[in-house]
Amino acid sequence: MASLEEQRMMEDAPDSSVQVDTGSHWQRLATIAIMYFTVSNIKGMAKGLIYVVPALAVTFNQADGPMKDYLYVGGAALVLLMAVSGLTSFLMYRFRVHNQHIEIQSGVFSRKYTNLPFWRIQNVKIDLPFYYRPFKYALLVLDTAGSAGEEARIVAVPLHYAHALRRQVLVHHKNAEIAATEPQSNHGAALPSHDVDADEVVLNRRSIGDIVIHGITNNRVWILLGVAAPFYDDAITMVSSWLAEKGLQLNQLVGEQAIAWWQFGLYALVIVMMIMAVLALISVGGALFTFYGYTLSRSDDRYIRRSGLLNKQEVSMRASRIQMIKAKQDWLDKILKRVNLYFEQNTTVGKQVQELMSPNKLIVPSVTEDEVAALTVEVMPGCKLHRHDFTAISKRFIVHWMLMVWSWPLIGLFAVGFIASEWDIVMASLVLGGVLLAMLSLQWWRWGMAYDGKYIYVRQGRIGIDYLCFEPFKVQQVIVKQSVFMKRRKLASIVFVMASGSVTVPFLPQKYVQSIADKVLFEVESTRKSWM
Repeated sequence: MASLEEQRMMEDAPDSSVQVDTGSHWQRLATIAIMYFTVSNIKGMAKGLIYVVPALAVTFNQADGPMKDYLYVGGAALVLLMAVSGLTSFLMYRFRVHNQHIEIQSGVFSRKYTNLPFWRIQNVKIDLPFYYRPFKYALLVLDTAGSAGEEARIVAVPLHYAHALRRQVLVHHKNAEIAATEPQSNHGAALPSHDVDADEVVLNRRSIGDIVIHGITNNRVWILLGVAAPFYDDAITMVSSWLAEKGLQLNQLVGEQAIAWWQFGLYALVIVMMIMAVLALISVGGALFTFYGYTLSRSDDRYIRRSGLLNKQEVSMRASRIQMIKAKQDWLDKILKRVNLYFEQNTTVGKQVQELMSPNKLIVPSVTEDEVAALTVEVMPGCKLHRHDFTAISKRFIVHWMLMVWSWPLIGLFAVGFIASEWDIVMASLVLGGVLLAMLSLQWWRWGMAYDGKYIYVRQGRIGIDYLCFEPFKVQQVIVKQSVFMKRRKLASIVFVMASGSVTVPFLPQKYVQSIADKVLFEVESTRKSWM
């Protein structure tokens, strides 16, 4: 039997010629896996150190010359240690594919053995880190239903072998489904092999212009600004020094006798606009890095998302496992008439996953409203997100939050300002109260629920607007909440608990809530459809 290194040399051979089963012998990974383990260890260390960045920055700024040399040496030693750790992880990693089981041995100090049969594998994801792509290697991620995370990773295999193994797993699932639906008399006959990728259809593509719009309307750079806060002083000093070299002194520019107030305001506006433009460019770059070459495809009953500029990523999801469709539209999306569409399955328990990279979500970025209608009908036939028959929540929602929650701190702030004759505090409390009232009013105006006998729809939002749609038989639990005050007003809140999370709609009419709860529970009890 050819080893994986020999299989790599047959790159132009079709997938059908690749021997997926490695036999009873354990296989090593390709040597390039050392880089993967090293990068993973450095990422893990960086995530752990992110919380001590301010302390490290202060220590580095206050350190003198010799101390800084020691810090540089310590950082280099730490990186070298990560590289040695990556080499050790590579040497201790083994895997084999035998009798429709994938077995993995990994770990250095704590050894781990994973035995994953094909029938348990729900998603097979192929990732192509940028340092793998020139050598045509891939990272294979195997996800199982109900797992607390990604169940197994085969870290570095030839790309055509990864596709062949993925194909073999999906064919196994397809044949198992056919065997379950065929008449009993045919169970003894051999099942034909199905090409799971032959009928793949592209449903949506995103152009570079669409991705640029997504980067502008979904700016998340403010997160980086918070992380970079300890370095602001150094950055301001560097900018001031550079301007001084050009003959421009900031302290003279902002002096009261130097320029008029409107000139200073104009300078400040220009600076703010320049900063916002830089942040927008960074956000657009991040969107291009993540979504470049985006395609959403359907292969049989599975939806597949492929995207990425340097790191090519593939996320697949079975149609039956989609728990909810979510269409999110922020205020800038609303102006440009764009929508971010999410298909969500079960939530990964106990693990925080970046939203865009999550294996439990398929995102279609910045689509038009017509594309939203087409894609939602494709996934859930007959679904109509943008309806006009939503049952709105009661205005008691505003009264509850203003009187029971926000009134006490606002009254306290007002009283402190009034007693101390600090009228700016008094004014601030009044302005804050008005802003809160406006935000609650907008939230009340957006929030509502509808049911058409097949799907449940929820609308919510403040400045932007979100639409949710899910099938009642996928609900795992229905919770009806009613306080003493709500009972007097014949109001109630309803919570739908699903594998993708919970959806709450508060302050609805009591009879309407009870009717919806009864219908959903009847649907769950009477429907035998599988959504796993």
